[in-house]
Amino acid sequence: MGTKWTRFIEMSVQAFALISVWRGASAMVANGAMTEPLLLQALESLAIPVTVLAVIGSAAAIQLRLRNRRKLDKIISDEHHESARSIDNSSLAKCNERVITELQDQLAELNKEKEQLIQLLQEKSVRLRKDPLTDIPNRLAYEERFQQEFQRWKRFGNPLSFLIWDVDHFKKVNDCYGHAAGDEVLRRVAQQISSRLRSTDFLARYGGEEFTMLLPGADIESARQLADQIRRHISECGFRYSDTHIPVTISCGLASFAPGDSLESVFQRADQALYQAKNKGRNCCWAC
Repeated sequence: MGTKWTRFIEMSVQAFALISVWRGASAMVANGAMTEPLLLQALESLAIPVTVLAVIGSAAAIQLRLRNRRKLDKIISDEHHESARSIDNSSLAKCNERVITELQDQLAELNKEKEQLIQLLQEKSVRLRKDPLTDIPNRLAYEERFQQEFQRWKRFGNPLSFLIWDVDHFKKVNDCYGHAAGDEVLRRVAQQISSRLRSTDFLARYGGEEFTMLLPGADIESARQLADQIRRHISECGFRYSDTHIPVTISCGLASFAPGDSLESVFQRADQALYQAKNKGRNCCWAC
């Protein structure tokens, strides 16, 4: 009865550990709306205590086994001679070695499964932050980076500019050439803009035909010069889809961070600047 009970405790605790990790991680992976990087933090807060729990449970089971073996040893000692005790001690040592080996194997397997979960969630994290159409960061990635750059700006005070891009008359592109052509235009625009950025700059698809950009270290004039270069290149590079030329231009609204600014105030100024660029005839850049 004692042996069955100790085995039950050991297997139950370890089963609980594995099930908790897998269910918790699976739920987080399935929930695509969950904000990152809480995903990986949640995994660590779940996996590490559960691993410790498995160790404690296995150690407790070993102690119960040893206690039962001592009781058995006492009974043998009362009923048999010293030779019988010596034989049992040898058996007990072998049993302990086998249990320890089993525990080590189980912990190695548990750690392996935890590493697999971490890798799975890291891959999921990358997919959650990438726009599947243009293969650049998406709005979730933008919101995180916007917050990070804002906090860095508040701490160090280095110049930081924010830009909003919009493809001009994009609805006409879809209506005249089809949505597949519109998708290709968005991909090409994203590629052309990305190819002209520094490693520290950041571009994301905000939604629809709008893109957002962060230029750390660039004041408003430097940002305007870069935006004009990109705008001219887009208008001159020539977009083709199925041997059909598609005229494409983009407009841009710019704003630089200033004392007292918040994320919302900078975004509103850039958005207002984009509205002014549209009113000025499109295919231009405007700063507020």
